[in-house]
Amino acid sequence: MRGRDRCPSAGAVRHYWAPAWSDSVETGAANDAAPDDEETTMTQTTARQTDQTTISPVPGTVHGRPPAQTHAGPHGTHHGARPATRTRRTLRFLAHLAEMVVVMVLGMMLLAPAWDVAGAALGVAALLARPDVAAVVMVADMVVAMTVWMRVRRHGWAAVGEMNAAMAAPFAVLLVLFWTGAVGAGGLMLWGHVLMVPAMAAAMLLRPAEYTEHAHGVDLAWLARRWPVLLALLLLAGTVAGGAGDVPAWLVVAMALVYPVVGVLRNQVRGRSMLVLQAAGLAVFAGVSLLAGALAGQDAGAWVLAAGLVGHGVWDVLHHRAGAVMWRWYAEACVVYDVLLAAAVLATTFGS
Repeated sequence: MRGRDRCPSAGAVRHYWAPAWSDSVETGAANDAAPDDEETTMTQTTARQTDQTTISPVPGTVHGRPPAQTHAGPHGTHHGARPATRTRRTLRFLAHLAEMVVVMVLGMMLLAPAWDVAGAALGVAALLARPDVAAVVMVADMVVAMTVWMRVRRHGWAAVGEMNAAMAAPFAVLLVLFWTGAVGAGGLMLWGHVLMVPAMAAAMLLRPAEYTEHAHGVDLAWLARRWPVLLALLLLAGTVAGGAGDVPAWLVVAMALVYPVVGVLRNQVRGRSMLVLQAAGLAVFAGVSLLAGALAGQDAGAWVLAAGLVGHGVWDVLHHRAGAVMWRWYAEACVVYDVLLAAAVLATTFGS
């Protein structure tokens, strides 16, 4: 009888329901002390049922609490809170759009001097001055700035990709018209900027809750974790200081060799499948290096070298996403280094 009267542990259900009579500290001792007679047992059972009925959840509450006391959900939303009015949602949407436009402009202003320095160092200033190349560089600046800011503001990668695609889409269409002679240099830049803002608004409409209901906050810790990117930029500056046209072909196989060597030392190359994968990757990049070396001094050699660098960048991404063989920070730095170095090789070869 005594075991049947004891309430089960409330810990298993406390997350879903409001605290019952047996959950309180005051009644803990009474719960442990068994009733001595049947009358006492019936009295406690009745009181317990009455108390549970009083505090059980009622319509309009969440977990036994009024909506104002509910927990905050993702991006700062509150489950159970009163929905924002249409006017408030519209204002939030416009504020987010204005924020994106400001970030876009700042990206162009802050990164443009870096391109001037790079163009002078690589001897490709004339190439960067071409209207079509200038438009591509400008879009790249905006994409970098937008990606960094949206990640700091805790937007997901899907939303980041949609916003970047919206910024690039008008210029992608206008560049084709420019190359066919249908649009001049002035029209390329003018209409690219004019069409970009409604394109960004359209991308935001794909996720209305993302830009009208969520308070994203700022995640500076994400920005601090991007130190491998800074390391890659410093290494890149050192590599192209003597001219990107002098990048040796053996660099591709040397970078590919780092993965299996360090993986073995870290005891991360385990099993036949991983061993075969690393050996196959090393063989492919060795072949690319040999071909690029054989074509050195020719335009085809520059294309092969650039393709090998980009291919190794893809190799970096695969390892970074899998968290396998190599440190993730190394893979992150390496992919930035590979892709930018490939661009520098092609720019130096065909722009000087």
